[in-house]
Amino acid sequence: MKTQLKQIKSIVLSALAFPAALFLGGCPYYPGGGTDQAEYDAGFVVGFAQDDEYWQGFDDSYDTVDGGEIYYSGDLIPVLDEISYDAGYYDGTWYAYNDGYFVAYDYAFAIGFSEGYDVAFNSDWRAFLIADEHVEWLDGGFSDGYNDGFSEGRILGASDYIDGLAYDWLDALLWYQDVDANGNPNDIYFEDLDLGTGEFGPVELYQYGTNPHDLVKAIRAPRKGREFTPAIRGAGSKALAKQAELPELSYRPLITEVQQELNVNPATSPRSDYTLTLESTWLDRVNAYNAAYSKKSAVERKSVK
Repeated sequence: MKTQLKQIKSIVLSALAFPAALFLGGCPYYPGGGTDQAEYDAGFVVGFAQDDEYWQGFDDSYDTVDGGEIYYSGDLIPVLDEISYDAGYYDGTWYAYNDGYFVAYDYAFAIGFSEGYDVAFNSDWRAFLIADEHVEWLDGGFSDGYNDGFSEGRILGASDYIDGLAYDWLDALLWYQDVDANGNPNDIYFEDLDLGTGEFGPVELYQYGTNPHDLVKAIRAPRKGREFTPAIRGAGSKALAKQAELPELSYRPLITEVQQELNVNPATSPRSDYTLTLESTWLDRVNAYNAAYSKKSAVERKSVK
């Protein structure tokens, strides 16, 4: 996300003034004087502001590739069962790390979605869907997000092509992440192929805070003082909360190193030898995803029966 873009999905960090010593190494000491909850909250703000933890989480997700070694280390962050400054600090640090880990997966999902959509948006959509195979890594890594997004995007690409809708992967992604009038996730299902998105398909979405070393899709209980569970789908039957309603999840401006990593435009997807028509880089698509996230889908879609 370029600094110049409006940060639609971002957290507004507290502007409280803390002594410079609080930011130096380890777990800083907070001088007492307030209530336990006030000290916990103060520690959380400082811990959550640790950009190095955030980008370590991002890098650990990015480096976890194709079912290989898992680099997640959020489970190593101490848990203090108390209401104190130290407990707040480590909880804030845990959230910063897991934000970075989850955001890398989320961005990879958007990138994979765009390429799956692109491949399936053509007259050969049926043959492609029959031949394509979803790969599920279950680790919340960048490649896990890419494959999850690709598998969901291919269904939307084929559906939009069949329905004669304009080619628009971003609009399709926003619709996919939205909910219907009853609060249920938007899904597409091809009955003759027994294949679709969400509960109709093979994709298991990585959920925030899950320890991928366990390879289990069990949501980790939020730490003290927080009651949210970020997800990349809408709320509804799966009891998932919309990202747009979760300002606690921070999409921080991309640092130079990450922008460089994403500034690529592959000619093909690792899931297909089909030549991609996308002219934008991965970075362009991430920027577009962030900038347009709050917009509603402009086209009413329908499930394919």
